[in-house]
Amino acid sequence: MEDRGRLSIIAEIIRDHISLDGLDQFQSQTGVEKDDFSVVKPSDFSGEIFAIDGSNATLFSYFAANVNLIRAGYAVYRKREWQRTVVTFSDLFLADPKLSRTNFDPYLKNFFGLDGIDLKESDLDRLSSYYREMQEYVAINDALGESQPGDIILYDGSFEVFEPLRDVLAIIFSRASEKGVAILAVAKSSSLSWGEEVTLPFVQHTSMAGSRLLPGDAWYLSLKDKQIDAGQGKWDGQTYIVRFCGESEHAFRVDVPAYVGDEMGLILGKLTGHSCSAECPGYPHALFRAHRDIRITEEEGAAERERLIAQLLELGMSHQEIRMIIQDYHDILEMRTRF
Repeated sequence: MEDRGRLSIIAEIIRDHISLDGLDQFQSQTGVEKDDFSVVKPSDFSGEIFAIDGSNATLFSYFAANVNLIRAGYAVYRKREWQRTVVTFSDLFLADPKLSRTNFDPYLKNFFGLDGIDLKESDLDRLSSYYREMQEYVAINDALGESQPGDIILYDGSFEVFEPLRDVLAIIFSRASEKGVAILAVAKSSSLSWGEEVTLPFVQHTSMAGSRLLPGDAWYLSLKDKQIDAGQGKWDGQTYIVRFCGESEHAFRVDVPAYVGDEMGLILGKLTGHSCSAECPGYPHALFRAHRDIRITEEEGAAERERLIAQLLELGMSHQEIRMIIQDYHDILEMRTRF
């Protein structure tokens, strides 16, 4: 029988804490005040916006290793007009801890001058995430090569990354600073939190607070000296909450390298007119286009998986061998067919 008592308790916690009835508790516990919200003043921008994104789909798993289809690239806009989409990587990746140096080191050396990274303790899912992130950083590096001083690069994600790839980010920031190109990381989801009794969503509540305090305005809020759980904080930059469009209900976590800090308001002013489209209100349209152009669809992943299986059969493996290697016993218990 369903435990209605536990259901009621959870529902009451959500109602009493997640619902933001007033701002007093939010402001007193986080240190966020009305004056901390900076209004964004729209400005004209004639340069280019490069939006970086990546995608990862697991095609084939034999539990000791995974085969993934990984893609990375960027979409380019001038003002509100799409110019082109560039795919910098689209290929299979074998996530095997013993092949980490073979997979990672050539990119790290050729693109960033690094000797390599230690990934021996990483699990298979994290290996795939690292590889996709590395390919996204290669895409950023490529976009930097195509950019001009004053252009803007938007990255889908956060710069709050685990240690192995921080050196790559440091090199990217240095190159971007030298060229005079701003880089902003825009996260569609965030684990930033606040609260004493329960864990509360900081980005969503800040968005609600900003909507009440500055209705109809685009704004940004620095997290410096705020009382929140802001993650590791071991990268050279600052995190903001940004509402790109005053007509939108949505705000986003935005990570910015230290060299960009003083120009934050000016850069966001250039992005406001680019972030109010009907397709994705409140979100930079270049990132919307990059996501749509670069994502790996379910159908595409399934087709690539079938091509891999066909290649294995052509190389002499039998259907039974392949089934035994990739069969998850949970599928047998649930009477599901994967192959």
